[in-house]
Amino acid sequence: MPGLSLAANVGLGFASGHFALRLDGANAAELTLLSDYEGGDIHADVISMAEAGSPFARKHLGPPKYDAFAIPVGIAMAPGLFGWIAGSWGAHPEKRDGAVLGVDAGFKVKTEADFTGALVVETGIPALDAASKQAGYLTVRFQPEFIDVKPGAGKLSLALAKQKLWRTSNFRLEIDGLDCMKVSRIDAFTVTREVDLFSSGSGGRPVLVAGRLDFPNLRITLAQAGSETWADWHESFVVNGNNGDGFERNGSIRFLSADLKTELSRIDLLHLGIIRLAQATGGGSGALAKMTAELYCEQMVLSQPGGKP
Repeated sequence: MPGLSLAANVGLGFASGHFALRLDGANAAELTLLSDYEGGDIHADVISMAEAGSPFARKHLGPPKYDAFAIPVGIAMAPGLFGWIAGSWGAHPEKRDGAVLGVDAGFKVKTEADFTGALVVETGIPALDAASKQAGYLTVRFQPEFIDVKPGAGKLSLALAKQKLWRTSNFRLEIDGLDCMKVSRIDAFTVTREVDLFSSGSGGRPVLVAGRLDFPNLRITLAQAGSETWADWHESFVVNGNNGDGFERNGSIRFLSADLKTELSRIDLLHLGIIRLAQATGGGSGALAKMTAELYCEQMVLSQPGGKP
């Protein structure tokens, strides 16, 4: 998502920005500073109607439509926001109300885009790379039922703001029965939720209904030296056809702080199956030989230490 950079959270982290997300009112604990955001536009379709005897079509607008917002958020975030995102990966996602605020350099609120009935429809996980020096963030897209844009008022309180960043190199993959010590990269992936839009009746606002949830395949890079357990699983699961439920595996992706010990959050991976294991291309002569593995995953669960998934 071009132009988006690391977000930060009041009381948890801080990075310069001129926007903020407020969930369910003005509670400061639910404020998340944003360096940027996309979407939230209000528009309407043009409806054309031909009239007999006229070479020109008459045009008018249909009902308003509301575009999804897309925001970057840090791995360590306000509990309410994390709970909303984590819950969107489950069977019963929660609708939330809130606002995206435009603020000036002094953090005075200049504009306010209130939204209601919003569902998280995408959570993008960045590429995790042991060699990376980049700060990382999740890209969260949420679809509201209604948006009301109005002038802002008040000022954001940043008394508890502290710098707290996470690097995409600070991760650890664990899978039952596999040697994951030589894993160097997990490609970016996105968890998506379908939503259906229904009319609530004559003159009423549209209603969003959560639909199917999709967990994508994982593409993993690891050193060829130390890939023996992966090769054994591939041969059994793919070549020999031992791929029923009893042969699937569970695992997790852990997001770690700078000490590479403290867990900030994690993704539990349930019912993994290996699809492909192949020699990685590129790297040039003399480069460490690598393998790429592709795995399907039936379910992912996002959680924080001490919190509920």
